Amino acid sequence: MAPWPLRHLSLMALVEAGSLIALFLIAMPLKYMADLPIAVKIVGPIHGALFLWTLGFLMFVLARRQLPLLKGLLFFIAMLIPFAGLLSHRMIDRRIAEYAQS
Repeated sequence: MAPWPLRHLSLMALVEAGSLIALFLIAMPLKYMADLPIAVKIVGPIHGALFLWTLGFLMFVLARRQLPLLKGLLFFIAMLIPFAGLLSHRMIDRRIAEYAQS
């Protein structure tokens, strides 16, 4: 069975990626096209908190050496790019599958 931090990181990758997508595809268009800046004022801090939580948890997983440093760096870069967070989720799921096989 995979360690719980990796499973949690996989879930956080999906949640954080979803919040970034919501920010770019929902909140920002509402702000600039519909003149509703409240959307960004709500979604922005939620995404920021999720980003920091995921980043902190990534550091925790790296400190426990449950993820190689290079994959951790790729995970971090994926957090910065819309839709790439979904790829980082897949990367972590592959790592979880490696634990399941051993």
